[in-house]
Amino acid sequence: MKPALLALALLVAPLAAQAEPAIKLDPAAQKRIGVVVAPLAAAHRSGAATGFARVLDVSPLATLDADLATAAAAAAASSAEAARTQALAAEDATVSRKAAEAARAQARADAIKLALLRRRVALEWGPAFAADARRARVIADVASGRAALVRVDAAASLEGVRTMRLDLGPQGSAGATVLGVARVADPRLQSAGLIGLVSGPKAALLSVGMTATAILDRADGAAGAVLPRAGLVRVGGLTFAYVRKGADQFERRPVVGGAPQMDGLFAPTGFRPGELVVVEGAAALLAAETAPPKSDAKKDED
Repeated sequence: MKPALLALALLVAPLAAQAEPAIKLDPAAQKRIGVVVAPLAAAHRSGAATGFARVLDVSPLATLDADLATAAAAAAASSAEAARTQALAAEDATVSRKAAEAARAQARADAIKLALLRRRVALEWGPAFAADARRARVIADVASGRAALVRVDAAASLEGVRTMRLDLGPQGSAGATVLGVARVADPRLQSAGLIGLVSGPKAALLSVGMTATAILDRADGAAGAVLPRAGLVRVGGLTFAYVRKGADQFERRPVVGGAPQMDGLFAPTGFRPGELVVVEGAAALLAAETAPPKSDAKKDED
C-alpha cells in the first residue's frame, strides 16, 4: 500500500469505528425480548485520584520559627542601635565614627541573617508558611493536637488538587486542606508532593510518621453521563451501549474513556444527556443484531 493511502486508511479507520450500524426491531419484538430505554441524565465526575499520605514532624519548622523570631528581635535592636549611634556621631561626636560604622555593620548583618531565615522557611516548607502569623498558628495548633501536617505523594498529577481525605481505616476519615506544593521531591516516587493541613478532632489521631491512603479531589472534573451497568455489552474487548435513534432503530455506540462508578459507567464523551439508551435487554438486543440472517441459516441447514 502506498504511504498516502496508508495514512488515509489510518485516519478513516478510527472514524469508522465510532458507532456500529443500526439495528431495526419493531416495538412488539422489543417488548418480547425485554428492551427498556430511559433518557440519560447529565453527570459530573470529580477528578479524584489516590495518593500516599505521611504525617510530618513539625519540630524542624518550630525550631526554624523560633530562630526567625530571635533573629527578628536582634535585627530590630541592632537597627535601633545603629540609628542611635549615627545620630550621636552626627550631632556632637559623643560616639566615634568608628563605633557608628560598627553599629551599622551589625544592623546589616542581623538584617541579612533575618532575610536568610525567611528564605529558608519558604525554601524548605513553601510559601504557605512565609507569613509569621499563619506559621505560628499552624505550629501552635499542631502542638496542641488541634491540627496535623501531612505530605501527600501520588503517581498521578497533583495539579488542581485543593482538598483531600485521609482514610484512617476503622477510625473513619479526616479532611485536609492543601497548603501548597512540597519543596523536596520524594526520592522513591519522584513526586513533587503536596503539604496538607488536617484540622479538627481527627488530627489528634495522626502521629508523626503515620501513613494513610489519601483521596485527592481535583478541580478539573469532567461533564458527561452515567450509563447504567445493565445496559452495557462487551464486544471484541470494547464496551458498548445501545442508543435509540427511532421507534424501531438502535445504534450500538462504543464507550470511550469510561470510568467505573457505583451506578454504572461514567462516559465523558460520545453520549449526550437526554438521549434514550437501552437500560434493560441490551444482551438480547446484541444477540438479535449479531444473529445470522434467516437465509444464511437455511443455507447452513441445507
